[in-house]
Amino acid sequence: MIPTKPKDVIWTDAQWRSIYAKGQDTLVAAAAGSGKTAVLVERIIQRILRDEIDVDRLLVVTFTNLSAREMKHRVDQRIQQASIEDPNNEHLKNQRIKIHQAQISTLHSFCLKLIQQHYDVLDIDPNFRTSSEAENILLLEQTIDEVLEQHYDKLNPDFIDLTEQLSNDRSDTQFRNIIKQLYFFSIANPDPFQWLNQLSAPYDDERQQDDLLKLLNDLAMIFINAGHESLEKSYELFSMMEGVEKQLEVIEQERRFIRDLYHNDQLQVDVLVHHQFVSRFPSISAKIKEENAMMLDALEDAKASYDKYKDLINKVKNDYFSRTPEDLKRDMQLLAPRVRYLSEIVKDVIHDFSKHKRSRNVLDFADYEHFALQILTNEDGTPSAIADMYRQHFSEILVDEYQDTNRVQEKILSCIKTGDESNGNLFMVGDVKQSIYKFRQADPSLFIEKYNRFNVDGYEAGMRIDLSQNFRSRKEVLSTTNYLFKHMMDEAVGEITYDDAAQLYYGAPFDEVNHNVELRTLVEASSENSKLTGTEQEANYIVEQVKDILEHRKVYDMKTNTYRPATYKDIVILERSYGQARNLQQAFKDNDIPFHVNSREGYFEQTEVRLILSFLRTVDNPLQDIYLVGLMRSVIYQFTEDELATIRVFSPNDDYFYQSIQQYINNDKANKKLVTKLKRFLADIQHYQDYSQRYPVYQLIDKFYNDHYVIQYFSGLIGGRGRRANLYGLFNKAIEFENSSFRGLYQFIRFIDELIDRGKDFGEENIVGPNDNVVRMMTIHSSKGLEFPFVIYSGLSKRFNKNDLSRQVVLNQKYGLGMDYFDVNEDIAYPSLSSVAYKAINEKEMISEEMRLIYVALTRAKEQLILIGRVKDEKELGKLERLPISGNHLAVNERLTASTPFTMIYSILAKYQSSSITNDQKFESDIEQLDSNVKPRVNLYVDNFEDISTETVVSESEIRTVEDIERYQSGNDDIKAKIKEKLTFEYPYQKDIEKPSKQSVSELKRQLETEESGTNYDRVRQYRIGVSTYERPKFLSQQGKRKANEVGTLMHTVMQHLPFKKDRLTETELDEYIDLLVERNIIESDAKEDIRFNEIMTFIQSDLYMNIACADRVFRELPFVVNQAKVDQLELVDEGVSIIQGMIDLIYVSEGQYYFVDYKTDAFNRRRGLTDEEIGQQLKDKYQIQMKYYRNTLETILQTKVKGYLYFFKFGMLEIDNHE
Repeated sequence: MIPTKPKDVIWTDAQWRSIYAKGQDTLVAAAAGSGKTAVLVERIIQRILRDEIDVDRLLVVTFTNLSAREMKHRVDQRIQQASIEDPNNEHLKNQRIKIHQAQISTLHSFCLKLIQQHYDVLDIDPNFRTSSEAENILLLEQTIDEVLEQHYDKLNPDFIDLTEQLSNDRSDTQFRNIIKQLYFFSIANPDPFQWLNQLSAPYDDERQQDDLLKLLNDLAMIFINAGHESLEKSYELFSMMEGVEKQLEVIEQERRFIRDLYHNDQLQVDVLVHHQFVSRFPSISAKIKEENAMMLDALEDAKASYDKYKDLINKVKNDYFSRTPEDLKRDMQLLAPRVRYLSEIVKDVIHDFSKHKRSRNVLDFADYEHFALQILTNEDGTPSAIADMYRQHFSEILVDEYQDTNRVQEKILSCIKTGDESNGNLFMVGDVKQSIYKFRQADPSLFIEKYNRFNVDGYEAGMRIDLSQNFRSRKEVLSTTNYLFKHMMDEAVGEITYDDAAQLYYGAPFDEVNHNVELRTLVEASSENSKLTGTEQEANYIVEQVKDILEHRKVYDMKTNTYRPATYKDIVILERSYGQARNLQQAFKDNDIPFHVNSREGYFEQTEVRLILSFLRTVDNPLQDIYLVGLMRSVIYQFTEDELATIRVFSPNDDYFYQSIQQYINNDKANKKLVTKLKRFLADIQHYQDYSQRYPVYQLIDKFYNDHYVIQYFSGLIGGRGRRANLYGLFNKAIEFENSSFRGLYQFIRFIDELIDRGKDFGEENIVGPNDNVVRMMTIHSSKGLEFPFVIYSGLSKRFNKNDLSRQVVLNQKYGLGMDYFDVNEDIAYPSLSSVAYKAINEKEMISEEMRLIYVALTRAKEQLILIGRVKDEKELGKLERLPISGNHLAVNERLTASTPFTMIYSILAKYQSSSITNDQKFESDIEQLDSNVKPRVNLYVDNFEDISTETVVSESEIRTVEDIERYQSGNDDIKAKIKEKLTFEYPYQKDIEKPSKQSVSELKRQLETEESGTNYDRVRQYRIGVSTYERPKFLSQQGKRKANEVGTLMHTVMQHLPFKKDRLTETELDEYIDLLVERNIIESDAKEDIRFNEIMTFIQSDLYMNIACADRVFRELPFVVNQAKVDQLELVDEGVSIIQGMIDLIYVSEGQYYFVDYKTDAFNRRRGLTDEEIGQQLKDKYQIQMKYYRNTLETILQTKVKGYLYFFKFGMLEIDNHE
């Protein structure tokens, strides 16, 4: 019995029932913002307090580890509070102890604990470990290699047919990908082998084929009926006009075809397959337009309706019935052996993959579930004795986010729950409208089946409770969301009907201020009027909306009943993916608005990552043109397109560009400078190849980063923090890879390739905290469970990704595998019954999931929701306004074929607001009186980018001189003055522009020295920049004796690589070490004679050398690029400079103390009468500024005091005067 709810409690009636319902399985359908987590925690607490159940006898299953920790923390806090209020309660005291053993975790964690306790049942080593992602991916790849090799040896005819269909001359990648897809689909089922065995059933069973044909007939009729309506509309409109006899003749011919198509109320597929349209619809001539001058809009509508009819019939012909049912069924029978053989291959992969994992004593997450299921079931599938033990132990099982469960997890739960649905102990919470993880094999149909079967009183089934009251959002957000989904989502498209029970009801204590939802449509500027692409224009448009929020909007504080101004962190931009991230970063940067993208998608497409991957692939195998040329064109090596073309022209017939490089180098007619550049490049690659043979991948990556200052370069670009995190992410992944059982560059590249194929990303760590005041961008997936005052949902015009629907093989969890029939003799593929039917089913499921993503996006907003779409021209909007309806929904065919979210959203909202929409184009609910809960509170705006853009685009014909304008405006002195003022404008901050945005520490030193001596530093700097300060080219360096600065660079290079040994280097070892540097092309072959050998040996004998050799950690050549404001404690530096760059020769750490060392090769004369101490002080004074910046920079970064040393090769070591 559910206790009576007291009048003074805060819970709604539905929440109260959810907290106290007992005696049967219960499904709580908790809408967005309905407080499901609070209800779940309260239910746990009441089971502990009211029913005196021990907390460790509840199994609470959450979707993520973070959710589990948060829930456990909440429960613990409530138990502690209850203990304080009732200190003598022994039961509560026990719970405070037992909370640490409470099973509040993900299902994977529960399964792992189950395996650890009952490993003997599985006959596995109890010391197993969880495989890393890299190890798991590569081990699966290795298994597929081995299995395919075995089948290649057998040369079974069905296998040969499969390879002919799914491979090509260059690669079997498609074949392998299908095997992997089938592997992952199969293991999402309780019995993977059974699922695989059933794949061939529709190919053998004619009854199942007839069922598929009926499914196709039903889908076809949706589009045929819609086409028929369009045809009749075209006929009616043309019938009202003059001079359109030819048009009516064609339409009448099509009407006869439709009648034949419906013969005896059955779809005559043969009639459809053989139907041919007239080659060209009669044109609407000028004469026809003249005769119907008062009906031009209707004339255009009549032609458009016929075109719509033709498109719909063609879709049915092309997508469903391009061939007769007999042909489709015959192909199914021919495909049956191939499907059976493919199933056998996947079963071999499952078996051998499991064997490989066992030999390494590792488990993956799929093993957690299947081993747990093996423990909990007997061979016949019934619950085991261990399962019965858990049934008796757990008083209740509570599952959060139930809509994201798969069938294996459902089976595990069914083994440990008690009773049937009508008397069970399973409590499930979720919202199928937020089920957006089908790509992870989540199965929303499990939720839907129970939702339809359970009832409100739990009679003869489980109990269903709807939590519909939303405590997050304003009325405007809720009513507009309700209106959209009431007309968008039903069982036909959406998998559930958005009825009164599914609606959102207002429950938050906002004031009555109106914050209407805004649907903003951007009409793109043409390429002639804007240099920006459509997506770049949209990014700038989004920035304008953010500015408007910051300037005009306030955030309501429900606790204090007061408003505060909106800040950056109140705003989130939601998109389907991160494809727009870089454009947004640029747009926000241009407008000085702090912006962060917490992106873990599109990682491998980022410039900095592609560069490193091109480097790794080239080192592994330079005979890959796309990566080799990409590396050469990169910022690292900077070969120009002309240089690359020159190389290729010399040997155009070479198979590989690497060969062309070799040919060019050996050609007497080649450009000598280019040959030198190429030799250096090849020497670099050879050096890295040698290095990769001796050191792990992460050290190779680290060396490349350091050799070419990769981190520093990309840190200075737009989105520098994220780019840096991406680079470190790749480095860390390489470290993780080395901890697996695989090694080497080739295997690492294979691991990365597999991640790319799977669409999996890693990269940017979360470099911004939740309280940092920045505008955020995130995907809808990553926003789930979060809320924000202002949500800008953009990218609505981006097309749905339907690539999977065009593949030869499609998979569906319920129906299995659909495959085109490939005629190996004719080398032609034909759509089969299974591929056609499953593609149609998948398209419907895909659109349903896209609807759920829209729902998640809309329901994140608390204060206001802004939707942003984009069109080429306003005519597109008129077409969307007139999309047909069916009853109270957008027509099924329009929803099934929708190409973007904007298509559905704009069409539905415009039908409510547009005055041009007639009653036959309006929804039934709009014509009647709308309930306030679904009456949309939305404003529709259409903005032309040309009208709002501040971008300056001037053509030559528009340029005018001052005199031209004066003549044109001769009668208006005010206008003349304004024009002159604008054209003779002097920028007030010109001096800041002329100052560098980034200066080196040595340049700052020169600046301060010249200012102290009265020299004009700007002139000095301009002179120095005008006269090249770059190193001389190597061929010039070799023509004569090296200059002092070149010798200094050479000495620094030697010191950069000098080994530090506790027993010190000998002279012989130093000589061999320098030879090695020459061999590796680190220094020139003739450089050895210029190295000051004795000075280096003096250093090796010094105390400083030994201190470094004995240090805990040593860092060499540490570059930095830092914000001057954070380290500058001097006042004589350019105010306009914001960035300081420098290079610290060496840092070492000893017993927690950091030391830095700077090598100096200065030559100086000992002045008569000066002591060594006085000379040392002069040298320290000379480098005082530089050393201060080094010290301040390191202390800023490390947050600790550091000590520094100058080492002069001609003088010795000097300690920096620290913190004087």
